[in-house]
Amino acid sequence: MFQEYDPEYLDRYYRFTDDQGRYQIVSLTGAGARSGDSGLPWRGVDPTSSGRHWAVPRSALRAAFPDRGDLDRLSTQEKLDLLDHAGLIYWPPRGTVPRQKRYADENPGTPIQDVVTDIRPLSHGAKERTGYPTQKPLALLDRIIRASSNEGDVVLDPFCGCATAAVSAERLQREWIGVDVSAKAAELVTTRLQDILDEVPLYKTGDVVHRTDQPGRTDLGDVPPYRSHLDLLYGRQDGLCGGCGEHFRKRNLTVDHIVPRAHGGTDLIENLWLLCGACNSSKGTRSQEQFLRERMQKRAALFPWLVS
Repeated sequence: MFQEYDPEYLDRYYRFTDDQGRYQIVSLTGAGARSGDSGLPWRGVDPTSSGRHWAVPRSALRAAFPDRGDLDRLSTQEKLDLLDHAGLIYWPPRGTVPRQKRYADENPGTPIQDVVTDIRPLSHGAKERTGYPTQKPLALLDRIIRASSNEGDVVLDPFCGCATAAVSAERLQREWIGVDVSAKAAELVTTRLQDILDEVPLYKTGDVVHRTDQPGRTDLGDVPPYRSHLDLLYGRQDGLCGGCGEHFRKRNLTVDHIVPRAHGGTDLIENLWLLCGACNSSKGTRSQEQFLRERMQKRAALFPWLVS
């Protein structure tokens, strides 16, 4: 993708203007003398006198004469004649060495860079602002999605926040999936989509589905029973309970799911740890993160002097 030239760039590098537009002048010769026709004089100018040769730009010639199929069979001097006929050669008012006119509209602009300076952050009064603290401009997501996907492709935003990527993907006719732990994100998806659609909102027609469960994986194959990992987990945890941190004999520890199966957790060893009977009973169907956080809160309430 390309973005429009910056006006300062045009003023600096495309300083000349004629009836065809803005242009810059570039060399028509290349370093080193040649013995073929690229080294022969043209219009009284001999490039070999300065140790150079004619270097005719093929792209400019083909763009000026797209219907000619004999361009590659022409001599260098004949190609230069064609360029001059097309008004693509600059003859300096002082001096004799011609140069090429390269017009600004020959290229669609400057290639999109990974440092974006032409799209400003959202101001506090911006119309599209939702109040979400990390919200990005819709124009920025439009550029990223256009540059990295085609219509009909699937755009995945695993931390969709205020749904800017989802809204951009919908506007640009991409399929999309947004994932976020916050229920507010789902609300923002539906309200922002409703704002850009004139018809019945997609989430009401069934084209957008809001899932609150964790989709199960289908690519795991046959997974061993989770209790069969007791020996390996016992070694990894040095016989310590993951909850209270006390040491137990192997038979007194239970294999538990970090993310409970009720919430989409798998039986893979990466989702398993060992708990003593008391910790396993008190954890219930909570996740490891929630369980440990609540333990720390209770500990801080009981022993505030231990908390720095």
